Amino acid sequence: MTTTDRALAAPPPICRRDPRTRAALAQAGWTRAGWTRTTGRAAAAALVATALASSPSTATPGAGALNADPDPATTAAQSRLVGRSSLPAETYRPGSARSGYFQTGTTAVPRPYPAQPVQGFSAMHRNADGSYLVMTDNGYGQKGNSQDFELVVNRIRPDTATGTTAYLGLQFVLSDPDHHVDWTIWRDAGCAAATGLPAGYTCPARDRVLTGWDFDPESMQVAPDGTFWFGDEFGPFLLHADAHGRLLESPIPTPGVKAPQSPSLAAGEEPNLASSRGFEGMAISPNGQRLYPMLEGSLAEDKAAGLGSDLRIFEVKVNQDLGAQFTGTYWRYRLESPGDSIGDAIAIDDHELLVVERDAGAGPNAHFKAVFTVDLKDRDHDGYADKQLLVNLLAVPDPANVGKLGAFFPFAFETIEDLAVVDDHTIAVMNDNNFPNTGGRSAVLPDPNEYIEVALDQPLGVDPRLFPAG
Repeated sequence: MTTTDRALAAPPPICRRDPRTRAALAQAGWTRAGWTRTTGRAAAAALVATALASSPSTATPGAGALNADPDPATTAAQSRLVGRSSLPAETYRPGSARSGYFQTGTTAVPRPYPAQPVQGFSAMHRNADGSYLVMTDNGYGQKGNSQDFELVVNRIRPDTATGTTAYLGLQFVLSDPDHHVDWTIWRDAGCAAATGLPAGYTCPARDRVLTGWDFDPESMQVAPDGTFWFGDEFGPFLLHADAHGRLLESPIPTPGVKAPQSPSLAAGEEPNLASSRGFEGMAISPNGQRLYPMLEGSLAEDKAAGLGSDLRIFEVKVNQDLGAQFTGTYWRYRLESPGDSIGDAIAIDDHELLVVERDAGAGPNAHFKAVFTVDLKDRDHDGYADKQLLVNLLAVPDPANVGKLGAFFPFAFETIEDLAVVDDHTIAVMNDNNFPNTGGRSAVLPDPNEYIEVALDQPLGVDPRLFPAG
């Protein structure tokens, strides 16, 4: 692993193995306690709880804590919050079907919902006009409770001046009119064969619209030809669709990897990837000829080898017309802790990515949310993609009080799954609000879809081809 001055733009990486990192942190004034995850957890929880209570006078973290900076003024010059906006949790797509019939238990919003909620953003693509395409995931978190959630890409426009994100409408619904999926999908024969349907729910038309029972898309990239690539967790698969959301070819399976929901699992065959641990992130090369889908969880064989903190980033060659092939090349990415996950991955040039890494906590229970720069060149030859901390999302310096939560802004949502580059000095980050879940901003109210922009003192060096045309 490598470290540079930019790695000190936020509180330090946790559990770093490289002695050069420890030396750099010591020189910068960090205490040993700030390097260890166990010591940092309590301090991080205290910081987030204080900030969530909106007490600016006490929100500045203490020195040496995981989410602290020994010199806030210096940190603010390295990275700072420059924008925040929010889309209300109860935003629904006009004219769409009711949803939520298959959920169970108590939810913060009564079910069924009046329409399809605009929620679950697991990937975003910045347009030239400053609006975004946002991809929903499978809906309510499981195959068995998301049959009535349509897989869509929506359009939004964050307005950081007013703090409000506008819903601009539907971009497209994912569908398979040409029967590229050769197994049963819900809005064909799946619903008709189901028993014990919830009260009030009737099977929709067999229109081959795809739902959260069929796939769980968690990552998205727009190709130079205007088609869309999606990374799924149920296979895990790669899905290729046209600009109207219609599948162009059969789902592309991942060689040697199967999740429990994979339709290709043979009788008695054990999956080697846990549920909901598929392609959470996926980058595209500047020339559009390579995809880099990234697993959220480690494979069974890696766990058995004592590598439970290792994730794999695959290389996929994209054909000029249709088709894509896994090349057999992959990179290892080491999580800061085995219980962590990644939330998104995007490219900034032909060998560097930005990756969100996070724990599973929310609000006062959140202890680790960060953006790393990741170099696939493995310059120190330790067998892993090189990581350096770019932004600590639990303590984003906020000298102008843009976030209204004090000197350090906590982006303390459980699932932070959206990254985009605004310009060479600014990144955008957004959460997956897991509607109607609570916990990120309130213990009782459903979390909103929240968008932030973070300015960086050092340029990212983004390849111009990765910016939207226009």
